[in-house]
Amino acid sequence: MPVLVLEARARSGGRVVTVRAPFDNGLHAEAGPTRIAGVHGAALRAVRAYKLPLVPLAMAGADVTAVNGRAASTVQGQRAWMLDLKPDEQMTTPAALLERYVGDLPRELGDPGAPRAAFARWEQYERVTWPEWLRSRGASADAIRLMTAGGDSSSVSALYVLRQYAMLRASIQRYKIGGGMDRLPAAMATSLGGIIRYNAPVLRVERQSTRFRVDYRDGAAVKNVAAARVVFAVPASTMRQIEMKPRLSQVKEQAIEQLSYYDGVRFLLQVKRAFWRTAGLSGSARTDRATEIWDATSDQTTSSRAILGATAAGKNVGPAAGMTAESSLPVGVNLVADAFPAIRSEFEKGAVYRWSAEPWTRGAFAVYRPGQMTTLMPVLASAESGLHFAGEHTSVWTGWMEGALESGERVAREVLTAAGRAWPEPTGPTR
Repeated sequence: MPVLVLEARARSGGRVVTVRAPFDNGLHAEAGPTRIAGVHGAALRAVRAYKLPLVPLAMAGADVTAVNGRAASTVQGQRAWMLDLKPDEQMTTPAALLERYVGDLPRELGDPGAPRAAFARWEQYERVTWPEWLRSRGASADAIRLMTAGGDSSSVSALYVLRQYAMLRASIQRYKIGGGMDRLPAAMATSLGGIIRYNAPVLRVERQSTRFRVDYRDGAAVKNVAAARVVFAVPASTMRQIEMKPRLSQVKEQAIEQLSYYDGVRFLLQVKRAFWRTAGLSGSARTDRATEIWDATSDQTTSSRAILGATAAGKNVGPAAGMTAESSLPVGVNLVADAFPAIRSEFEKGAVYRWSAEPWTRGAFAVYRPGQMTTLMPVLASAESGLHFAGEHTSVWTGWMEGALESGERVAREVLTAAGRAWPEPTGPTR
């Protein structure tokens, strides 16, 4: 049976969005995923399969951490922060503090292919939030502020963070796709020819004997197509909007309903010049207002202008939720100024993406609360009688492009196995 892809948007790629307007001099920056790790086999295979350029990310200069409105680079140390740290926590970087308090972890925690049975052995990490776990390890309150700067982990499972940390611990290399991360979904869509129907959100999936009837919107009309199998490659937040007849299993419905998404707001701020580089800084920073900042144009050197990217937690953005993108830009400038005060005079223009307000995502990426990694993730990924489920929220690589691609390979194996066909094993290096 031929394959048909129904895409709710007018474009492919989901949360992979490269922003080119309104920036000057051909600059671009990412509203979604910004990098690929050296251990991301599925993502690297896909990039190389489509012959796209991989650009190693090598940020020259020191990183910055801003706490209590005071910014200090890793070179300057902790004196500027004026924190109440234990004697053995002083004069070390946030990264070194984190490495110290995490300590040795079970080897299988860093194995992306660890069996489901392993989760039962990780219960000690699953019961508490990430800050609570750090506190249980003996970290002071201000040390925890340093180690958790850059995001809002106040209600996130410690296992959620430690799993990612362990899988990435030995991988220091990061890459981006030259010319924009959106080149990968664009190349994939082109290779599929005419089997994608855009602006076609699915409304209802109904099982009819041995087939499914899939109803979708096409302009003002509702059309339908018959399918032997259905793959849902949508976030759980979007899955809630699709009517299922009969309904999914109770545990699947509950998992879809309970899964949370990070309310991340992406600011992309064009400046007159890359002022941080002349100061010997990398452009990377984390602040205690749950904001992560980076040089979004480190590989784009044809212009003196540059772009700082920043992801902020929605609760710290506040009024931006109800503002237009243009009117909310000063909020982003103020958040970035915690680490880079010079941006107030250097800022020119920018763009804002609040993923929780985007109707087909309703969140930046999936986050698991205490107790949910062991209960929700396996259920979200499991197939149900001809229905298959992909997406970063179903993968151990939550929040990465790798999660989307790896879960797509898993679903392809499920479908091919059901059809009595084999999934070709990847060949060649993944790094």
